[in-house]
Amino acid sequence: MKPGVKSGESQLKANLAEIMESIQGEGLLVGSRQVFLRFTGCNLRCSYCDTPASFQPLPYCQVAKVTGRGDLWEQVPNPFSVEQVLEQLKNYSSQWISLTGGEPLLWADFIKEMGASLKPQGYKLLLETNGTLYEQLGECLPYIDVISMDYKLPSATGMDCGAKHAQFLTVAVEKPVYIKIVIDAKVDQEEIEEAVEIITAVNPNITLILQAVTPIRDAVSPSIEKLLDLQKICQETIRDVRIIPQIHKMMGLI
Repeated sequence: MKPGVKSGESQLKANLAEIMESIQGEGLLVGSRQVFLRFTGCNLRCSYCDTPASFQPLPYCQVAKVTGRGDLWEQVPNPFSVEQVLEQLKNYSSQWISLTGGEPLLWADFIKEMGASLKPQGYKLLLETNGTLYEQLGECLPYIDVISMDYKLPSATGMDCGAKHAQFLTVAVEKPVYIKIVIDAKVDQEEIEEAVEIITAVNPNITLILQAVTPIRDAVSPSIEKLLDLQKICQETIRDVRIIPQIHKMMGLI
């Protein structure tokens, strides 16, 4: 046993950017109260990323112990053990935990161990992921309740993630899952048609959300006309296609 490690305490550690409670601003669980665990590190570099500070490990995690008060952050040293995360969760009322990032599946071993502790206590886990790390998903799947998968278009990442997304969705089929595609002004119809073809080959009954990008750097929001046109194209093969913006951004919430 390492010096300073208590008997029975896990030696797994994770580097976190944020721990806070707020409302979910995206996807099918929009408006629900959740605790957000934001992990650092990401295997992609999207043009519209709004959390670039989480690309690298951070010396401190920003912890907001008062729900909705972004001015009351406390800096807590990284990294966190599972036991330390569980202790922080006692400050919040929500039983829904959003695993976000960065890309949380880079910390699959930690999530697996944390999930084993959280599930008996009645917690539910939402995995917010870029949908490329399908092997890591398989390790965590027993502890995940809902999967929110981003489909990454080539115009956003500079690469074609379609094959990885297809494999990811094949693994994810055991759980409730929905897909988000962030749409900015430069997204073209061909990209969307290719994405829809890959999605429907795995599951045409999946819910697809078209999410207008919140303007950042060079990313420009599309017109409502463009969103409606893309929705119509998607609905030719996917039954449930919705347009949902980032409501937390609209409301000025953290």
